[in-house]
Order: sequence, then C-alpha cells, then structure tokens
Amino acid sequence: MKDNLVSSTHAITLPAEIFSREMVARLSERLAEPDWMREKRHIAWSLFEEMPMPTPQDEHWRRTNLGAVKWNALRLPESIYAGSAPSSGRLLEELNVALSPGEHIAGRIVMSNGNVIRHELRPEVAAQGAVLMDLTAAVRHHPDLVRQYLMQAVAPGEGKFAALNGALWNAGALVYIPRDVRIEQPFEIIIELQGDNTALFPRVLIIAEAGASAVVIEELVSSDHIDQAFSAGVSEIITGEGASITYAELQRWGEQVFACNTRRAVQSAQSHVTWNLGYLGSRLSKTFVDSTLREDGASCQVHGIYFARDRQHIDLDLAVHHVARHTQADLLIKGAAQERGRAVFRGLIRIDRVGQQTDSYLKNDNLILSKDARIDSIPSLIIDANDVRASHGATVGHLDEEHIFYLQSRGISRALAVRLVTESFFASVLERIEQAHIRRKLTEAVISKLER
Repeated sequence: MKDNLVSSTHAITLPAEIFSREMVARLSERLAEPDWMREKRHIAWSLFEEMPMPTPQDEHWRRTNLGAVKWNALRLPESIYAGSAPSSGRLLEELNVALSPGEHIAGRIVMSNGNVIRHELRPEVAAQGAVLMDLTAAVRHHPDLVRQYLMQAVAPGEGKFAALNGALWNAGALVYIPRDVRIEQPFEIIIELQGDNTALFPRVLIIAEAGASAVVIEELVSSDHIDQAFSAGVSEIITGEGASITYAELQRWGEQVFACNTRRAVQSAQSHVTWNLGYLGSRLSKTFVDSTLREDGASCQVHGIYFARDRQHIDLDLAVHHVARHTQADLLIKGAAQERGRAVFRGLIRIDRVGQQTDSYLKNDNLILSKDARIDSIPSLIIDANDVRASHGATVGHLDEEHIFYLQSRGISRALAVRLVTESFFASVLERIEQAHIRRKLTEAVISKLER
C-alpha cells in the first residue's frame, strides 16, 4: 500500500470551525492591535478563504500531499488567548541544545508557542539603533516599520498557507538594522512548538537598510509529539542598497510536525543575501525559499542540506528570480534519504527579459542510503534574456558499497561507515558556510541525526 502522503489525489478542505474570521478578530483583540494591523489580518483571511487548498494536481505540490493532516484536531495555543507564558526557568532539552553561549551572539529571542520566554540584546548593539523584538511587541513599539514592511516580501496572496499565516501569525520577531550599521555577531530567533495538535504560525521580518549587515539564525524546534502538530511559517527579508544579510534556518521539528513555510528575500541594488538552510526534522515539510533580485547588481548564495529518514517527507522548493541587470546567484544544495525517507527538491532559476548579464548557477546532489528511500530532483531554467550565463545540474546516486567495504576492511562497523560517508557527502556544503557559528550548528544537527 502506497504512503498516502504522496499517492492521494483527493481534494483537501479545512473545516470552517478550525480556523475562522472570528478567530482572527479574537486574536487581534487579545493582542490589542491597532486598526491597520487588524485590517492586514482580515485582508489575509479573505484571501485565504478564496484560495483552494493545494492538491497533487498543482505542479508545486505534485509530490507532496497534506492528506495525513488531521485538520479537525488542530487548535491555536491556549496561552495566546489566555495571556499566560511558560515558565522561563525550565527549558526543554530541545531549546537547551539550540541555545548558544551568550558571548557569541548579538541578541536572542526564545519563544514557546508564541510566548517570549527569553529576550536578550547586547547594549552596544542596541546603542547602534538595531532592533530585535518579538513581532507582537514590535507592532506597538515600531508601528511605522512594521506597517511599511510586514507582508511586503511575502504577500498573503502568495499561497494558501502564506495567507493563513498573514491572518493568524502568533509568534515571530522583528530584526531591524539601521543604515550603515554592521553587526558581526548573530541574532538568534528560537521558536519552539509544544503540545499535541497545536497550530503555530511564526513570522519573522528582517529589514536591513542601505549599507547595513547582519547575521540572523532562525531555529525551529520541538519534542517528538505523540500526536500531530502543525506550523505554517513565513520569513521576510528586505534589503536596502548595498546591504548584506546572512540568514540561516535550521528546522528540527519533531517527528509528528507537519509544516508549510515560505521564505523570501526582496533585494535592492548591490545587496547580498546568503541563505544557509538545514531541513532535518518534521513528519512532513514543504518549504518555499525565494530570492527576488529586483535591482541591478543584487546577488545571493544558497547553501542547503536536507536529510529524510524513517517516514519523513521533506520538500524544498527553491527559486531565484533575476529581474534586473548584472545580478548573480550561486546555489549548492545536497540531500540524503535513509530507510523510508522521501525528499523532493525543485530548483528554479528565472531570468526576466531585463535581466541581462546575469550569472546564475544551481547544483543539487542527492544520496540514497537505503533501498526504500527516494529523492526526486527537478532543477529548471526559465530565461527570457539573451546575454546571460545560467546553468544547472542535479545528481541522485546510491551509497557506494565499495566505499563502505573499504572502511569495513579497516575495522569500522557498517553503521559508522555509512555515517562517515554521509558526513563527507555534506562536507562540501558545510565548508562553504563562512560563519563558524552557523557551520557548527548545522554540522552538529547532521551528526545528531546520523547517530539516532
């Protein structure tokens, strides 16, 4: 019998009683939001109601099906309405693993089910005008920033779950770096999901004004739930002229979490965004990552890894859109699948007619570690300009038994040999990550998964 995550073709609907306009209004009232924020939520809800649920008939969802989600059981965290927060004195093991030593960071927000349980910002960083704040507080304390930029990079009309997030976001953070301010140490945003059947909608807004630079790490963690949980997250990156943002996402959801996420950067002239992506957790995850190079000289790099095992299904949909001249992109993504794990990679380089003198390259390599695992790789190019350099490549290969035999002949067990080969496979991506802090986090997460 085929896995219903990938074989079902039936349309899926969300029961009206699970999410509703009344719920949107109640959440906004509970958070004492201004009229403009309430209006943004209701517009997003209207769009959510109009859009159909994605099905395998939709090209971007053809290999990923949400039929296993028990929508009727989902609920928002009760603490969102009650105003109560978990005790900051007790962090779950998953949060403790995610926390970095304080001396290595510029600032940190730790959230559990949308409630802030830790917030730190170095005084010297705050003195430069940089902001790290949970998004709910930012609506009150920085209304002009939030009103101008929220839902600009990822509009509610982008898709069903982007709209649902726009209506019901209940966790997340604002990172703001003023003009010409350069922060070398990273900002950490750690978002934890607790409780069976909990629905969490985190949203992160990153704004770098002209000439600014920062490193932002978003880490998603949870325990292995007995029953399901669900998350639909959005992260928006907006760069001014000459700005530089390094964004890292480490997704380590528990084994019963279903997730549908959208990440997008909208880049101005001569700006640069580096994406460092690690997708290792969840029962099923579908993530859209998109850089829009909208002005001349903008550039991006993507370093990504994904690893599916047991019953996991990980789907990464990556796109770079060149809409200006002299733009550049370099993308290297590697994936592995073990046991009955399933991974899907879709990569697109799109160059508009005005995108002359573009230089763009996409490479995706994949490693199959067992006979029941499967990875689909679909790289593609859409080019409307005639003076460009653009190419892509993809490989899907099985574990080389000669390598395993060689290691075993040196007295190494098969399990350890497989682990060493897999670590070596991911090494070329990890070595590209310049920030030691991010490289260490991703490396440790991969090793932890291999040791399970």
